[in-house]
Amino acid sequence: MELHVIGRAGSQAVVLLDNEMRIVKPVYDYLKFQRQKDRALNTLKANGSDLRTYWEFLGEYGYEYDKVTPMMIAEFIDYLRASEDVTVLHKESKRTNKTINRILSTVYNFYQFEVDMHEVNNPILMHDVNRPFNAFKGILEHAKADNKTKHSIFKVKESKYRVRLVTDDEMRLFLNHLDKRRDILLYKMLYLTGARIQEILDLEIDSVPLPDMSKAVGCFQQIKSKGKRRNLYVPMSLIKELDDFILEERGLIDTEHGYIFVSEQKKQLGKQLTYSAVYDKLKKIQKEAGIDFNLHDLRHTFNTHLAEMGMDISLRKILMGHEHIYTTQLYTHLSNPYIEDSLSRYWNRSSLIGGGSDGK
Repeated sequence: MELHVIGRAGSQAVVLLDNEMRIVKPVYDYLKFQRQKDRALNTLKANGSDLRTYWEFLGEYGYEYDKVTPMMIAEFIDYLRASEDVTVLHKESKRTNKTINRILSTVYNFYQFEVDMHEVNNPILMHDVNRPFNAFKGILEHAKADNKTKHSIFKVKESKYRVRLVTDDEMRLFLNHLDKRRDILLYKMLYLTGARIQEILDLEIDSVPLPDMSKAVGCFQQIKSKGKRRNLYVPMSLIKELDDFILEERGLIDTEHGYIFVSEQKKQLGKQLTYSAVYDKLKKIQKEAGIDFNLHDLRHTFNTHLAEMGMDISLRKILMGHEHIYTTQLYTHLSNPYIEDSLSRYWNRSSLIGGGSDGK
């Protein structure tokens, strides 16, 4: 698809052409309407570019623009993230969450136009949110008595924080400053599996697979993951470390639950370890070691390294446990041996594999 600026009746118009060089009429009509509202040319070009991206998505997935559902919009968000491959080559995504939100806003406005003109349903759902109490004090109190405004439920979180990659050397330095075997294993799990912190904290003793050192990869079956379940693949050497830790230390702490990672402090002994405890330990050790990264950076690093070794994004999203991923559904036939072989090749690059817990 191509976007063109053409001269017409003494002004310039933006048109979207499909792969057969035909004008995409719904987009043409919308941009014509925007031009009639005296929108700037750069605004029309930006809107046209956003809608070109949307039409490319529709074409790739075989959807018709006037029969799109909210679930398809969720797939579109995944498409926006995946098509720029946000984790490759140490580069920040060209398509940030702010950019994604802008594209969604353009698509929403396009469908509002379609609602008014052709009674096509708008698939981008909205919900009411309370505005600050004095947001329009003295200006627009009369506009909405309930002081509510509408936001898209598909808006993605925007952050000014730039994710960074953590090297093996940095992680080794961090681990060497830890004095508890529990903490060493917890942070190695985060770094080597790309798991979410809560997924690790929710792991239970009964879920640990039996160590089989004839294999390179083990799997925690159907772990808790954001209200759902997924498999978590772990280096077999790390599973062996966890198994030893449970037998030699964790098993000595009497609890009514089976969480692997628990507090070892006298007043909180045996209670499930919390996010705040993990975060506080992270910042304390980083201050001592002179390095800085966030917990999510460990997850991002795992994903990035998988991308750098050429692993397909659809497989990576299975391993990352992402939700509402259309491409993941296309690859559910991938066998465990394929996954295990890919991960085995990935973990072979890490100097943190097979080193035990440094005797701590």
